[in-house]
Amino acid sequence: MKIILGSSSPSRKKLLKNTGIDFKVKSPTIDETAQKKEFKGKKKDLAIYLAEKKALSIHAEPEDIIIGADQVLLHNNKIYDKPRSIQEAKKHLKELSNKTHSLISGTVISKKNKIIWRHQSVSKMEIHKLTNKEINEYLSQSGKNILRCVGAYNIEGYGSKLFKKIDGDFFSIVGLPLIQLLNAINKIGKIR
Repeated sequence: MKIILGSSSPSRKKLLKNTGIDFKVKSPTIDETAQKKEFKGKKKDLAIYLAEKKALSIHAEPEDIIIGADQVLLHNNKIYDKPRSIQEAKKHLKELSNKTHSLISGTVISKKNKIIWRHQSVSKMEIHKLTNKEINEYLSQSGKNILRCVGAYNIEGYGSKLFKKIDGDFFSIVGLPLIQLLNAINKIGKIR
């Protein structure tokens, strides 16, 4: 059994690598923008939907398992995508400043082109009241890598100082619910 991480996210790759398990990385072959337009469910279920689409887009051998994952930031019933520019990142941070938003993480495992495990976690994230100066300094420190992050923050890096309170699983916030995921993989085929 091979484990395949169906994600191009450096954070997810690093999280899984830190566990010491053997895995390969393959990028999903879906058009995420098109999938979001096709999605007709509740906004809170979008992350799981995209995770499933990503996992099922990866070609693998029948004995292999594929991990698919996605995150959705929901605030005032609006979904925030990854910012397309530093200006858009600044706008997102201004809108999230002094407020609590939900970061919804969806993770799935597929085998033989079927979803065999699903996990969704919702983290409540409260950002400090940020001044324009603080936002500009943070974006300057973070650089263009911040454009890969939903909400324009990376909690495992400079983004940690933006937060007043977090209620949720740290690993899920970074990209994968490691404890639950490793337990699921162990049930499918021993990794320890």
